[in-house]
Amino acid sequence: MKVTQKQAILIVVGLLICASLGFCGYKFFNRSVSVPDKAALDGKSDLQVAYDRAVKYEALVTEKPTEIQNYLAAASAWKLIGDATHDDVWYELSLQAYERGITITKRKNSLFLSNAGQIEEQMGNYSKAKSYYLESIDLSPGDTSYHLMHINLLRYKYKADPSEILAAYELGMNRVLGGADLISSRSQYFKAIGRYADARRDLELLLTNNVITQQQMDSELLEMKNLEEAAN
Repeated sequence: MKVTQKQAILIVVGLLICASLGFCGYKFFNRSVSVPDKAALDGKSDLQVAYDRAVKYEALVTEKPTEIQNYLAAASAWKLIGDATHDDVWYELSLQAYERGITITKRKNSLFLSNAGQIEEQMGNYSKAKSYYLESIDLSPGDTSYHLMHINLLRYKYKADPSEILAAYELGMNRVLGGADLISSRSQYFKAIGRYADARRDLELLLTNNVITQQQMDSELLEMKNLEEAAN
């Protein structure tokens, strides 16, 4: 069949629209993961409500792809089901909603990036999670929560070398004004690795700035004293 120039132009335009919106060929905006049937939730009414909410906002994503709150609502609803069922398919649906939001915001929204990182971490994709957290930090360097997401990933999932973990703390403290939560977290890390003198210095800094009370300080010092004695 011969295609006219006008038809060719229309085909190209149609393909470009599909590519830009991201739903050509897939249900719910280019999703490669099939949406399980609602019956899979086995009559759990709260999860079925979340399912309906997710489907509702997925439809709104398709109708109004520039309204980013719809991506967040869909992703959070899928994640809620994932948290309850521990089935990765729901996390994958959540992740893909976040990824579409990341695309539509041109990777300039740290909330989408950090949330995607948390989903990747939940599914055990630590390298991808780390990349998302670092992107979030670059966009919003003064947000303590992104630094702590990165640090906790290094500590508990990667079990990274102390030098790398402490470098991550240093990065945060250089960028976050005040940084009390980072200092508090670092004091606990120092305690965990047996660097009690460093932990005390952080605690003294927190006490000086009225972040902790003297009673809390004394309790921490007593715990570290007992840990030191047990180690010797």
